[in-house]
This record gives sequence, C-alpha cells and structure tokens, in this order.
Amino acid sequence: MNSSKPRKSPLAIALLALTVLAGCNDDTTIVEQPKQTEKPSEQLRTVMSQYQSAMATLDSTTFGQVNDQMAGSRLAVDRQYLDKLMQIERSALSDEDKIYYDTFLFDRNIAIRGAAYPNTRFGNFAIPITHFYNYIDWNASHAGSTQDTPEDYQKHIQVIREYTAWIDNLYSQYSLAIVDEARLPTILTQRLIDSTKDALAVGTDNYGLLKRGLNDMLAHADQYSDETLAEYTKVVDDAELATTRLVDFLQSDYLTGARGEGKVTDTNIGWGALPNGQAWYQWQLDRNSTTGKPATELHQLGEDLVADAKAEMERVAQLVIDKRGTSIKAKWRNDSTVEERTFVLADAEGNINLNEFFDYLNSEQFFYGRDGRTIANTPYAALCAAASSLTACEAALVDYNIFKTDANDVVAKYFKPIKTDYTIVPVPANREKYDGVASYGGNEFNLNTHPDYSLQKWNVSTLLLHEAAPGHHFQNAYATEYPPADKPEYIQGVWYTAYAEGWALYTEWLGLEMGIYGELNSDGKPTFVNATGMCKSDLDYATFQGGVYTDAEECNALQYFGSLNEAQLRNMRLAVDTGIHAKGWSIKQAQDYMNQNSALGDGDIESESFRYAAYVGQAVSYKSGYLVIKEMLAKAQAKLGNQFDWATFHDQLLKYGDQPMEVVETSIENWLKAQQ
Repeated sequence: MNSSKPRKSPLAIALLALTVLAGCNDDTTIVEQPKQTEKPSEQLRTVMSQYQSAMATLDSTTFGQVNDQMAGSRLAVDRQYLDKLMQIERSALSDEDKIYYDTFLFDRNIAIRGAAYPNTRFGNFAIPITHFYNYIDWNASHAGSTQDTPEDYQKHIQVIREYTAWIDNLYSQYSLAIVDEARLPTILTQRLIDSTKDALAVGTDNYGLLKRGLNDMLAHADQYSDETLAEYTKVVDDAELATTRLVDFLQSDYLTGARGEGKVTDTNIGWGALPNGQAWYQWQLDRNSTTGKPATELHQLGEDLVADAKAEMERVAQLVIDKRGTSIKAKWRNDSTVEERTFVLADAEGNINLNEFFDYLNSEQFFYGRDGRTIANTPYAALCAAASSLTACEAALVDYNIFKTDANDVVAKYFKPIKTDYTIVPVPANREKYDGVASYGGNEFNLNTHPDYSLQKWNVSTLLLHEAAPGHHFQNAYATEYPPADKPEYIQGVWYTAYAEGWALYTEWLGLEMGIYGELNSDGKPTFVNATGMCKSDLDYATFQGGVYTDAEECNALQYFGSLNEAQLRNMRLAVDTGIHAKGWSIKQAQDYMNQNSALGDGDIESESFRYAAYVGQAVSYKSGYLVIKEMLAKAQAKLGNQFDWATFHDQLLKYGDQPMEVVETSIENWLKAQQ
C-alpha cells in the first residue's frame, strides 16, 4: 500500500477547511414561489417537493458533506422554504394535510434554530461521529462492498473516491474542533478509535473492510483489464491511506488535550461543557424529544418517575419471597470469579431489600451463556455463527422466537393485520461491545447475545414487544402497508426518535393491556395468572430457561419485572442524559445511578452509560414520546367511552408515519373532533 504522506498541523487543516466550499453555492439556489392558482393542498406538496430537489442539488454526494459552509447553504434553503410554507393558507387544508404542514414547519424551525449557533456543523447526527453512531464503519463498509458485475465495479470507483473525500473532510472537521475547543472528551475519543479499528479490521488486515470488493475482483482477475484493476487498486489504496491518516490523527493530535483523562470518573464530558454547550444541548433535546421541555424539567421528571417505579418492583419481589423465602442461594459473578452467594431479599420485619433483589436477578442463572447450559443444533445455528457465543445465541433465539409467535397472536386483537414479517438476528461479534442490547432495522430485530452485554432471560417479553411487534417493526410496516392516499414523498422520509421510541415504549406498556403477564386487577396491574404471553401453565418449569422459575405465576411476575425494569430504564434516561450533558455528571455517576435504581446488568449499564454520553439528547425521547401517546390515549378513551376502539386509535397514530410529538397531539385532537 502507499506510504503515509507528511501530516499537516491541525491549524493548517482548519484554515484550509474554512476557505474551501465543497460543491455548494448559495447563489445557485433558485426558489420558485407557490403558484397562487394551485389549491392549498397542491401548494403544500409543491413546496415539499421543491425543497427536496433543492437539497438534493445542494449535495448529491454518496456520503454527504458536513461542514460549516454546507450548513450555511442548508440554512439559506430552509429559510426560503419556510417563507414559502407560510404563504399557504393552513386553515384551508384538510386535517390530514395539516399534519404534513405542521411536520414540515417543525423541521424548518428546528433546523433554522440549530444553524443560528456557532459551529453549525454540529447540528447534524453525523458530527461528531462517536462509537455509537460510527459512520466511519458504515461508510467504509459501503465503499469496500462487493459488486455484482464488472460494470457495477466500474461505477463504484466514484463511490470509493467520494468516501475518501468524505474521510478527508472529516479530518478537517476534527482539526477545526481543536481550534474551536469543541472536541469529544478523551473517554469517547478512545472508544471511537477502538470501535473503528475493530470494525475495519478483517483478519490480520487492519483495513480489510475497504478491500472486500478489490479482493473479489482479484479473485476473478480474468474478467477485468489490467487498467481497470490498477485503477480500482489505486482508489482503494487512497481510501485506506485517508482512513489510516484519520485514525492516526484521532489517537495523536486530537486525543492530546481532550477533556478528561479517559476515565469513567471524568466529569464535564457532556455537551454542556463545550463552548455554547448548554444552548446546543437544549437544541438537541428539543430535536429529539420534540416536546420543547427544558433540561431542568426533564431531569426532575426523570428523578420523580424513578422514585415512583420502585413500589411495583417491590410487589414482584414479594411474590418471589412468598415462593422461595427471604434467602435464596445462586451463583454470582464477582469480578472474574463465580461463587455461590446467599441473597437476603427481606429483613426479619419483612422489609424488602430491592438492591439485594436486583442482585439476585443478575445471578448467573438468568443470563444466556452463563447459566451452565450447552444449547446446540437448533434451527438458528447458522445465524448464530456471527455471534461470539454460539450456545448463548442459540438459547436466546429459541426463547425469542417462541414468544414471537405468541405476541403475533395477541397483537392481532388490537391492530389491523400486517403482512411484513421480521427476523431475529444476532449482533455480529465485532459489534457486541459497542451496539447496546438490541436494535431494529430493515425487518431485522438485532439482538446482542454476548453473555456479558445481553439482557437477562426475564427481559424476553418486553424487549420483543419493543423492537418487533407491536413495536418498531410493526410501526414501520404499518405505515408502509396502510398509507394515506396522497402522502407526500417528503413525509415518507422523515424520522423522529420521540415518535419511534415513544411508540415502542408505549407498546411495552400495551403488553399489560394485552394480558401478556396475566389478567389485570382493579388497579390495572397484572395478576400473573391466565397470561397470554410466553409463560404458559403447561410448561415444564424444571427445564424452561434452565429452571429459573418455580411456576407460571413466578415466570409471569419476572417477565413483568422486565417490563418494569425497562420502563425504569427510560425514567432513568431522563435523569442520566441531562445529568451528563447539563449537570456535568461522569460516566461513573451515571452508572451508579442506574445500578442503585434498577436491576440492569453490569454490561447493560456500561454500554448504556457510554451511549448517553455519545448519542446526545436521544435518550430523553423514549419517555417524552410515550407520555404524549398515553395522554392522547386517555383523552380518546374518556371522550369516546364505549365507542373507543383500539385498532382505530392505533390506525390514527400509525398510518401517517413519524411525526413530531406536538404534531401527534394536534392530529389526535382533530381526529377526536371528527368522531362527534
């Protein structure tokens, strides 16, 4: 490969970046005014369509340009199209079109507000890149991908060149961050470096991810001319050199002088400690929660909800005590050793020790791959080859797929049916340490099955409800299968984390209503009997999940505890995200807070705490969106009474796809008026 070129100083790179405008010119953006002869609905669609065209013309590169100059050009377009939108008579639109109007209005306002701050390049999910959203990994995977035909490889040369330009631009942006004193803290920089190296390496080749396509061509060299092979080799060499230079820079000049010593006890590592950081952080909160609540209010709300949640956790603990007694022996991991420990769940007066109960639920028997079982030869063996622990992966996929069938049967009573199916797949071994416990995308429920970074067995029900049906998968499939008749293309491409994650958290709660954990009592709490979920009365509980439950009642109670614990996680996220980014908390403070208030496992707490530090403001979206949906549900049930229908209510929430939560409120209220 090519040898490294002399490095320029960060200041020189920064000055160069300030003087170069890559492919954009404000003067070339021409915005036509809406034709006054068009109906308001047509004007709205024209504005949205023209906006998309203007943005596509502004930046047509494969990976996108992120710098202050491009941000300034985007700001100009946003302002022009906000002006055009305001010329449309909103009152003349249908309720459906008002949803689209208000969504477009929210987007332009939040974008314009973000662009008003210094360092506008930070008003983008992609900058600064972190281990949690590692675009270096994702873009390198695309640049290095194999192609189907020689013609495709010839076209792909330009994609690789654009990747190299993107990497060079990223180098410039991180160099500017040194000058601006707006760089990542040491602890997140090191995690970004480590995750990037882990992701790009293939075998012994540190940047093998970039060479998969080239290696495929060399394996079929008779199909290509010498000139084509030489050109492809050159662009891949350039891409590798640029990526190597960026990683070397991150672990030298960029890392030197970054905030903190790289320890979990480092304080002031959040966005609030950056120049103009508190204003930037509030903007991130507003963009993610879409509710407009200030950081102080969200923090206090989180702490209040955390305190309230413990009473129901004690009810589950009491049921376990009734069945097993106050003292339980189980294997416990203490650092690197595993030993038998006695868990005392209540004192002589019957006062429950929740922290001891939390520890019991993190004993070895509750983790796949740590419970002493060997699971093999299941239908999921081929899928699990990508994971680090074959037995843990196969055991988990067996349980999750059983509940998948149960959940689909129950969901059918609350929604219109969907046709699109999903697959449960393990997170690849090289991403297990960095990806968190689960995610959803492309009709795949991605499950982390690493024994140290996965969720406990009692989380199967709530995690599948959240990620798959009726959570993220169902939400995405429903909007595709039941779209409104004339949904603008712009609306089809929007995404709001408060809507998506608020919906998924709502579906966790909906599991109670659906009887997943048993019939409900007069207070709306599950009784743990006659459940519709995975804990069937006729199961052999001596063997099910390794014999961790005495019977169906305890199984339902602990699966319900999983729902409580996940709800508590979202409560804690309000406090922890704002704690790190508005109050100067360290990673250790965040971890201690989660450990004291939940039964999350150590690996889960570790990955979650780093996630909140890296993925700024996103963690508050879950509870923020959920609370709005629950409020709208209460209004609908109160107003419609016996006429309330779950499928109809859910249809109104889902068919339009993602919306800001303030738009969801308007949508449901207009829908309720129309029911009279």
